[in-house]
Amino acid sequence: MRVNPKLYPVADELTPYETQLLDDRKVEIYLMDSFEGIKEEFVDKKGQFAVWSSQDGVNYRVFLENGYYERVKELYSEPVNKIWLDFYDKTDSISKKFSNYFIYPLMGIAVVACVLSIALSGKMPSWVSWVIIGVLAFMFILMIFVNMKIKKVVLNENTKARQLIIDHFGEKRFDELIELQKSYMDEYFENLHPEDKNVEETSEEDNEKVEALENKEETVEAKEEATEVKEDVTSSEEANQEVKNETEEVSETKETSNE
Repeated sequence: MRVNPKLYPVADELTPYETQLLDDRKVEIYLMDSFEGIKEEFVDKKGQFAVWSSQDGVNYRVFLENGYYERVKELYSEPVNKIWLDFYDKTDSISKKFSNYFIYPLMGIAVVACVLSIALSGKMPSWVSWVIIGVLAFMFILMIFVNMKIKKVVLNENTKARQLIIDHFGEKRFDELIELQKSYMDEYFENLHPEDKNVEETSEEDNEKVEALENKEETVEAKEEATEVKEDVTSSEEANQEVKNETEEVSETKETSNE
């Protein structure tokens, strides 16, 4: 199966880090640091730490990020790579089968319909043009359906290949390797963009400061409200005392008049 064919000749002048002979096929492993721009293109921009490449579907080259390969080397051992080569062969066969029996004939019919529509547009009744348009629309929908079917079959083969790899390692070891894979990728991008982490930490500190300030403001407001209530109570007590004093004065005046 042809996979990233333009990438394959990039390594023509270099000796592979490792060569695996699997039946009549060959897999060469290269480390990305040996090439200019490959890591930036596939790892930094696309998040692909392993890139397969082949021009003929027989000879393959795998380009791996250095630290990633050291961390999960088992995932690219000969038994695992053979499973992936079998997967590529099956999907290539499926794709060719669907193309030969469905895609190419449908494309041919669509092209013929377009040519007829253009060539006979002045001689045919208007309804014939609509018939041709309907045929083209039907072909287009059918091609979409066929492509969806191909993707579904390929996904099913991918699931089978994954299960074979799980069976090879055992579920426990497979899960450990996947966790190592994930942790390395996370570490890589954290080190690649440390400013993002600093910004996140700074944002958390700012949020904490804002919360602390809001709590302080709420405390001050509560104290002010308590002070106002206290002042109101004091004012009320003073007013009561004044009324009481006035009442006593009135009483004294009344008693004096009676005498």
